[in-house]
Amino acid sequence: MNNDLGRTNDYARMQTREARQAPAPNGNGAGQRAPSAVGFGFDPQWVRADSLNELRANRLLGALPAEDFSRLFPHLEPVSLAAGEVLYKLDAEMRHAYFPETAVISHLHILSEGGMTEADMVGREGMTGLSAVFGAPAPTYLTEVSLGGSALRVRVETLRQEFARGGALQQLLHRYASGRIALLSRRAVCNGNHRVEERLCTWLLMVHDRAGDAPLTLTHERISRHLGTRRAGVTSAATVLRDRGVIGYTRGHIRVLDREALQAAACECYPAVRESFAAVA
Repeated sequence: MNNDLGRTNDYARMQTREARQAPAPNGNGAGQRAPSAVGFGFDPQWVRADSLNELRANRLLGALPAEDFSRLFPHLEPVSLAAGEVLYKLDAEMRHAYFPETAVISHLHILSEGGMTEADMVGREGMTGLSAVFGAPAPTYLTEVSLGGSALRVRVETLRQEFARGGALQQLLHRYASGRIALLSRRAVCNGNHRVEERLCTWLLMVHDRAGDAPLTLTHERISRHLGTRRAGVTSAATVLRDRGVIGYTRGHIRVLDREALQAAACECYPAVRESFAAVA
């Protein structure tokens, strides 16, 4: 029995590392599956806490007690998400919920004249598909991958069943939903009152919080769509930040070089959105 346990734990660690190292797809197909220990038929009760923790880079999943997480464990499917991938179309049924790890996902509202604005951003602190778990109508926004990376997905029906148990997951998602509402309110105030330069700094900080220090694969065109502003304004603001040594960028890639300076240049909303990001931990 002990030998079997050791082999299972080693296998889980090996497969998890492979899933983390798998490259993102080229954008063909939503949520391409990455190698994983999940779904290979071993008993999740055999997997010790240290092995399970390797699968909990997402902070919502990481906040679950081990017993609750072990019930979800067989149903979690690691996927690689590509930038620009659409996870949920407008008014479409949500079949899966996604728990990002290194990926960053945005909720985008499309305006009648064809423009769009980001209302919400989700990274490793949260999840998508919350409205489907709550049984709410399909949302009237587009859900798109802003920054490619890894995530864990689970069928919405499975998550609903766990939510209906009334345990830790239900409490956690209620708290997360409350934080999301506060964040949406703050983003609405920010979009209507602050200059493009300030909003760009806040937005870059939000992405940096979720993606870490790796170069951010973001074009000025994509950023302008998320901020709901003209590309020329984003280019002008980014050039100023680059000339001051706050960020570095080449075509399609941005790196935060001086986070303290970026925070100093951000609008007053960033501390509030940062607090929302940290609330789950």
